[in-house]
Amino acid sequence: MAEFDNQISLWKRKPKETDIAGKKYPHFEGQVTMDGNTKKCAMWMQLDKQKETQPDMSGKISEPFKKEDAPF
Repeated sequence: MAEFDNQISLWKRKPKETDIAGKKYPHFEGQVTMDGNTKKCAMWMQLDKQKETQPDMSGKISEPFKKEDAPF
């Protein structure tokens, strides 16, 4: 089996019917595998950069969503 450690896979996020108007959602979503652990990854493109020193993209890595964590 191939080793897929320390890799990121991202897909362009498609709008969903449950999206809240005015809320900022990531441009890309996916997963990252680090040291054998899979995490959720979200990336935002910086479309309104004010300075050249700002990054082109920023992201967040979090624990994967589990169905039993749902509030309903």
